[in-house]
Amino acid sequence: MPVTSATRAMREIQQRPVRMGRQPLCLLLATLFSTWQVAETQAVFTLNSVKLTVLPGNNVESGTNVTLRCVASVSHSTYFPLTYKYTFYKGKQVVYAKNVTMTDEMDYPIKEARVADSEIYKCHLKIQNKEGDSNTETLKVTGLQTPVLMVGRTEVTEGEKVNATCSAPRESGSFIFYFFEKNNTEAERVVTTKNTAQVAITLKPAGKTSLTCQYIIMLTPTNVQSNRSNELQVTVRELPISPSMVIRPNRSIIEGDVLNITCSVNMAPRHPSELTVHLIKGSSVLKFGNNNINYVKAVLAEDSGLYACKSEMGNVQKSFNDTVTVAELFSKPVLRMDPREVFENDRFSLECNSEMVNSQRIHRNDVRYYIYKDGELITPGSFDGRYSNTANTSLNGNYSCKAQAKWIPKSSTAIVFKAKLLVSRPVIRAIGDVILRRPFRIHCYCEKGSLPISYTLMKNKEKVNISTVSQPGDQAIFTAMIHKKEEIWHYTCDAQNKGPPGLESAPLNTHVIEPASRPILAVVPSPEEIVEGTHLALICKIEKGTHPITFTWYRRGKPVFKKVINQSELYASYDVMAVRKDHADIYHCEADNRAKQAVRSKDVTIEVKMAMWKKIAIGISVPAFLVLIALIIFYRRGVLRRGRGETGAELSVKPSSPKSDDSLTVSLAHDTEVYNANKVGVEAGGRSVWSERTSESDTDEQSSEESPKEPDVEYTEVVHPQPADSLRAPLRKGTDTVYSELQNSQGVADHAGYGSVEYVQLNHDLPEPV
Repeated sequence: MPVTSATRAMREIQQRPVRMGRQPLCLLLATLFSTWQVAETQAVFTLNSVKLTVLPGNNVESGTNVTLRCVASVSHSTYFPLTYKYTFYKGKQVVYAKNVTMTDEMDYPIKEARVADSEIYKCHLKIQNKEGDSNTETLKVTGLQTPVLMVGRTEVTEGEKVNATCSAPRESGSFIFYFFEKNNTEAERVVTTKNTAQVAITLKPAGKTSLTCQYIIMLTPTNVQSNRSNELQVTVRELPISPSMVIRPNRSIIEGDVLNITCSVNMAPRHPSELTVHLIKGSSVLKFGNNNINYVKAVLAEDSGLYACKSEMGNVQKSFNDTVTVAELFSKPVLRMDPREVFENDRFSLECNSEMVNSQRIHRNDVRYYIYKDGELITPGSFDGRYSNTANTSLNGNYSCKAQAKWIPKSSTAIVFKAKLLVSRPVIRAIGDVILRRPFRIHCYCEKGSLPISYTLMKNKEKVNISTVSQPGDQAIFTAMIHKKEEIWHYTCDAQNKGPPGLESAPLNTHVIEPASRPILAVVPSPEEIVEGTHLALICKIEKGTHPITFTWYRRGKPVFKKVINQSELYASYDVMAVRKDHADIYHCEADNRAKQAVRSKDVTIEVKMAMWKKIAIGISVPAFLVLIALIIFYRRGVLRRGRGETGAELSVKPSSPKSDDSLTVSLAHDTEVYNANKVGVEAGGRSVWSERTSESDTDEQSSEESPKEPDVEYTEVVHPQPADSLRAPLRKGTDTVYSELQNSQGVADHAGYGSVEYVQLNHDLPEPV
């Protein structure tokens, strides 16, 4: 059993002395009680589930009492009062919350539920540090209250406002109230969270009208709309401010006549200062005043149109319209120029005239004409509307005229006069590089001259092509091609803007580029005379081409050298000062210039011969080498003769096994190459393997004693070098090679005057054994 704090306290009390005061005892009891409370609040429990139920159901009519019941299932080890916190949600909004002790059921009542109560609900339970959510339930309430409409007055004057109230007292939520006049015309709209809305509506026009209202409750995801309210009739009395208009002398008059228009209100209101009368034509207010206004004007043709007499009081407006027609006394003058296009130094004339004159009022001679240039009169004292002059640039400008009869002036539309410039002598030039036998472009232009200008490209005075420039920025561009340089001067250009004859340009003069001809690759010296160490020149040459010319040399298709010639030469050289054997290869060259048309030569194969001194050296070295070999042979023979003293040398060869009876005696004649060669000795134990013999008889005796059963083998010549083998020595006899192991036979005494024979090799060119 675990030891709790209360148990430990009881043990301490039992261990203390019995004698103590009353106050310490009370303090001890209080400590024990608080310790017991702490121990009990740590009781073990678990929250099993939380469930929400809607009573009497999820779908109800408006006005039904609804209960949302939250039921919890909790398991615990000991009974101790736990605090349950219930929270009810409408959507994501908290609508009810309460803390209770050990209550497994909590209700949230909705009295007389309305449509605004329709939503998704859930409840939440929290016990100490444990919490849980219930299932969600949807409540749907159907049936909205029909709104009630009330108005302050049922009879008003035109322009006055009427107060209207629309209400749905049993509903709640977010509302949009709509107020309608007759024919379902919306008059006002109010958004509010209250179930009542009041507005002031201005009713028009005069007569009887009706008002209704309706509302919408905003829900998620859709809104709910109510029925229309009751309909109320309202009478609107007309405001007596209707205007009238009088036009004198007539609605159809002629220019110069005086027009008189009177605009007034027949019945004066109770407050005349509040009334305003306007005379309007189009967007212009001609005159305004109170109650009565009069407008007078000597009219022109543009005064024809619709006139409106409008009265205004507060926000009430009334109007009367009528049309006035004004006939022209004479028509608007027209200014004409002849001819329409005038070049410098050409004569031109201007004429101003009105095509129509009202013969009932005036004569044609009664109309006077005035001609202006840039606003200044140029025909003082002359009224016939005519003007002429010789064109030049000083006369360029804007011309107009004015016609006047009685006091009525009329102006014409202005025309722009600009004397045209004759073309200057055209200029011809080439665009870009001119390359023989390739198309190039020619540009013709005049520094002066009025558009349009017609340009003609000529070759030897014959037309090639025509181009007309009509807009600023356009250019006359032609395409041509020449095959000889002198043909460039055959081209000229003709320009005209008034008519033939035109002006001709100077001949086209520009630099002509001739493409490089096919090059020839020359080799100096000739390919059969190229010897190591000599100077080699690869000369690339063309017959014709315009400078600068770029020569490029290639070795097996890869560039190795490039040179640009800017002067008059048509060739260039690639020099190798001391040619080597590795310079032998296949070469070619290419030539190019500004024509960008590279041409290549034929391939040339270069072979480099051996230098003469090498040939001579080889010729001398071979015989010398043979002589040297002969000298060495003779020298070796002489040494051997001196060693033997006119006697042959005998080589005793014994097998390595002391029991073997097979021994081989080699007698070397005086005239053999081996005898005459340098002695080859192998030091074994400080003694030479080669020994001189004093007499031929002694040699024979010793040989017979040591090898009585082996025949003598005589070698006359050693002709093949043998491999260096420390264990075996090859011996040749005829075409047979004999390998013998040469070493001292164990247990056999050395002969007097001879060293011990351990290894013998008959090839002086092989190394000594180690």
